Amino acid sequence: MSLLDVSGLSAGYGKISVLHEVGLTVDDREIVAVVGPNGAGKSTLVQAIMQLLKDASGSVVVNATECGGRRTSELSRLGVGYVPQGGNTFPDLSIEENLRVAVRGSASVAAERGLRRAYERFPVLGERRHQSASTLSGGERQMLAVAAAMAIEPYLLILDEPTTGLAPTIVQSLSESIRAYRDGGAGILWVVEENPLQILKHSDRVYLMQGGVMRRETSAAAMLADEGLRELFFGLDHTA
Repeated sequence: MSLLDVSGLSAGYGKISVLHEVGLTVDDREIVAVVGPNGAGKSTLVQAIMQLLKDASGSVVVNATECGGRRTSELSRLGVGYVPQGGNTFPDLSIEENLRVAVRGSASVAAERGLRRAYERFPVLGERRHQSASTLSGGERQMLAVAAAMAIEPYLLILDEPTTGLAPTIVQSLSESIRAYRDGGAGILWVVEENPLQILKHSDRVYLMQGGVMRRETSAAAMLADEGLRELFFGLDHTA
């Protein structure tokens, strides 16, 4: 059974239509990447799944529960963790305070376990737990955002371009942590803007999105091996 099953999803902003009858699935122990050019509708897709767009239509099913009309906050109780593209940490709070905000709805034992595991996954956060989040580098802030989403131990983790603008070494570190979380039994939906080839190496399946429509679904391995697709969607030739 799919952790996430999206079908016929259409959405936009006011009179501007962006998504057109989009569908996708994510199973457990699977990283599913969504790639495509800037303006393809990738972030709009994530916002519609997270019930952040009022006029979206179609079906979003999480863990066999229809999510249409639910508050975004209700999705966390269904086992969904979410890292938005921007504004995903509280700079005026410390690292530990950011994590405690993330687990505030959990029972005390689960909350403390979530904090402990966050520091195990990202030791640099544990070393600096009492520092203000405003003192972190861009890569460390993204680590904190991902750690906070993981702290509630979601079954489904939705990531909106978490590695954009980061150095390759940080991208690799974050990717390995996300892959390890997948290996623990979770499903990951990962919207990719930058570093697509580096991230697809950690992915299982990939959806190619263009003009608000899913153009193709394939395995990540097939995408990496297909020079024509690499050049079409990433602007890379066979030497990349």
